Amino acid sequence: MEIKLNQYRNRHGGGSKLRRLVWEVVWAVLFRPTPRWCLNGWRCFLLRAFGAKIGSGVRIQGGAKLWQPWRLTIGDNSWIDGGVSLYSVDEIVIGANAVISDGAFICTATHDISSETFELQTMPVTIGDSAWICAKATVLPGVKVGEGAIVAAGSVVSKDVEPWTVIGGNPAKFIKKRELRDEKVT
Repeated sequence: MEIKLNQYRNRHGGGSKLRRLVWEVVWAVLFRPTPRWCLNGWRCFLLRAFGAKIGSGVRIQGGAKLWQPWRLTIGDNSWIDGGVSLYSVDEIVIGANAVISDGAFICTATHDISSETFELQTMPVTIGDSAWICAKATVLPGVKVGEGAIVAAGSVVSKDVEPWTVIGGNPAKFIKKRELRDEKVT
């Protein structure tokens, strides 16, 4: 038995190759090189022009890498840092007031390890409202991160995360419940 990569055919690419090529050029020339601290409206405009559903008040830094913006939904007031990679071969839904920190990798595709042609498998990823995916964390295909959950830095998440919990490690495991302090704004 052997793996036959010469027979692999990407049957789940989720869009035309021309559309992806145009996006790659736009990303490289008009999106990625923009300064972190300004031109956020421009970056959101470009993403919307390619079919992303972007809420109001969203902050996306220039170095963020997006595979297929037309498979991305981001709720109001969420932040996506510059080193984030959103590998949206399938749908990625990020709720409102969520944070995805530098170096995080949100992945919606893998390969069938039992297939001799290594066939692509895709599953959507959902990040709930008020969740935080910390620096260099990886969220794998099919995972749902619950509302208010925190994925600690460097964690690898392969299973759903309960709302308002903190998880960490590789594989990520429960650390504690997340509780917010009642802070008075003056």
